[in-house]
Amino acid sequence: MRQAAGALLLLSSSLTLPRAASADPLGVTVLEPTAGIVESDFTTSLVATISDPTVQTAVVTVNGAEYEVPVEGGRVEQNVVVVPGNNRVGVLARRGTETARDSVTFFQAGAAADLMVVLTWQSRGEIVDLWVREPSGETCKWDHRTTDRGALLDFSASAIGFGSQAYVGRQVVAGRYRIKVHYWGAFDDDDARGRWTYDELVDRLDQLDAPPARGRPSQPTTRGRERTPPIPRDPAARAAERRRVEAALDAWAEPGAPQTPLQAEAILFPGTRAERRWRFDLVVQRTGQLVGLGEVEITDDMIRAARAEVGR
Repeated sequence: MRQAAGALLLLSSSLTLPRAASADPLGVTVLEPTAGIVESDFTTSLVATISDPTVQTAVVTVNGAEYEVPVEGGRVEQNVVVVPGNNRVGVLARRGTETARDSVTFFQAGAAADLMVVLTWQSRGEIVDLWVREPSGETCKWDHRTTDRGALLDFSASAIGFGSQAYVGRQVVAGRYRIKVHYWGAFDDDDARGRWTYDELVDRLDQLDAPPARGRPSQPTTRGRERTPPIPRDPAARAAERRRVEAALDAWAEPGAPQTPLQAEAILFPGTRAERRWRFDLVVQRTGQLVGLGEVEITDDMIRAARAEVGR
């Protein structure tokens, strides 16, 4: 009987071991673009497959800039901003401690740009708009995408969330370029602080701590355009209201939304020997926040020297 049990155990081990050893390794394959010459203007399509369809995100690297993108059914589909000349695009996927990657180098033969501003972020669904104010005072942004000198490009598949944006200036002029971002990552209705200001919450807590007035209950007061509800007289309702106010005050010590690190690069004469780069980093977290990333000052001497070197 023991011999039969031992043989059964040995047979069971011989059946299970090969299964563990034959687990499919994680793999990434970039299908588009392909190595060689790519005919495009400023953007090209990136298509990659992930061998494990349960992987939900991947990291895309475009000429050194990294950002996260969604994976749907084992497939990555994005538009990426490229520069004239050589470009390198890569995709990295993770599964636990296992990583896999693939990349391709290609030559973009298309329209040249004098100035590009590329904004990237590790998105979790936030909406971030790039604004570039040109020296003339005209601002290129989501509702004014084309100016006399430039244009705004979305290069995520869905154009919002999980993606990034770029400003492309075909002909640069001397002056100051101001780079801003408009952040729409959180929504006030979901903000734990609600619509109360900090001072209003402190006043409300002070009123709740005061002994209940005898006779008639407190009357509602006007707070902005809204009416503040009266202080409850029932002890249980009063205690519940106090807990809500304390929770809202505690929330003021926390960010109003998940912190989102942004990276932007301004590239003058990208892909040429005269290329210059400026890097900007910022963490944003408040819904509706419009904040400056930085400024780029371009002089006539810089433009003349670059044009002489690249023959434009």
